[in-house]
Amino acid sequence: MKYTSAEVKAGFLIVLSCVLLFSLTFVVGRYVSGKTNVWNIRFGYVSGLEENAPVYFAGRECGKVEKIEILSGEERPIRVRIRLSDEITLRRDSRATIDMLGLMGEKFIEITPGTAQAPRVQPEFEIGGFDPIPMHEMMSKMYVLTDKFDEMMTLMNPMMEKMNGFVEGHEEDIARSIANIHEITANIRDLTYDLKHRPWRLVRKNS
Repeated sequence: MKYTSAEVKAGFLIVLSCVLLFSLTFVVGRYVSGKTNVWNIRFGYVSGLEENAPVYFAGRECGKVEKIEILSGEERPIRVRIRLSDEITLRRDSRATIDMLGLMGEKFIEITPGTAQAPRVQPEFEIGGFDPIPMHEMMSKMYVLTDKFDEMMTLMNPMMEKMNGFVEGHEEDIARSIANIHEITANIRDLTYDLKHRPWRLVRKNS
């Protein structure tokens, strides 16, 4: 049975689409279908983190956020349940932070491996999390820093005016002083080099 060129192209596109779909399904579900472990992270603030957000371990994606719970009455009331590949080993001093892909991108969790001296912990262990700084608090701190900078510049302006007044009319004297300093520095450098490589000259002068 002969196939037309259009039928061959259509069949090729169908096969290619199936391969791409299978690959995408494998990539997205590699942590679901494979062996995984569950861990908990405690936060006081999660800055818009959502369920199914990616989880990175030492910069490599290795799992996802499974559930976000609110524990009323707790000092840090947010518990984030994550599912990681079972090849990941966490230690007692492993820490989790919430970061963002790009300036306005997706939120994700980054976990540090911890130190080799720290003992390993078993799944379901609660990892300590660092709370991200809320955007409004960050902007408030920036405004405070800007105000402080303006105050500092206001205080420095009279000092700069006095320095400008001192420099005006004394340019030649200042230039000569700088030249003399350079000359003295060069002489000291030459003397130091000479004494370092020809120390007997100092002995001869003293004798």
